[in-house]
Amino acid sequence: MSNRPLRRMGATALATIALGTAMVAGGGAVASAAPAPPTSTNMTCTSANPLFWAPSFTWNINAASGESLRPGGAALEPAILLSGGNELPAPPPGLLPSFGVNWYGTRVLVDWTNKTTGQSGRSVSDEPALQQKPGIPINRTWTGTGEVDFTVTVQTGGGWWFVNPQNAVCKGTISVVPGRP
Repeated sequence: MSNRPLRRMGATALATIALGTAMVAGGGAVASAAPAPPTSTNMTCTSANPLFWAPSFTWNINAASGESLRPGGAALEPAILLSGGNELPAPPPGLLPSFGVNWYGTRVLVDWTNKTTGQSGRSVSDEPALQQKPGIPINRTWTGTGEVDFTVTVQTGGGWWFVNPQNAVCKGTISVVPGRP
């Protein structure tokens, strides 16, 4: 018997062992869980201006995991907290507000789904009016802890949010985590 068939059998055995080892090692990598989303995100969305003579809005919104009190609550609860603003120029400083026609009102809606608990809901912000430079009003979205998908709708109107409202819509996902004890 020649050495050639023995070499082939040895090479085949080594290849089989190497392939089996690669499959086992590769299987472990596939089985690992996907990383959790971050606890904050920055988003940018645009809308037309409710004042036809003014430039469009570009909103810069930060959504972060945090804690807030519910009305009448005694303890802080996990929530999505929003902050941000837009790129409109600030009005000139002075002792009295200008008597121009560039006044805005804003309202923010947050529609959310907690993928960990299966709960969903909507929060509605405060509704500031007659602002020369609108921003993101106070908004607290109590979602519970877990991975949360959400949609932020910034409604901006002329003077009040409901006068010719224009909507800017941003979407994101963050992990809402419990606060520090």
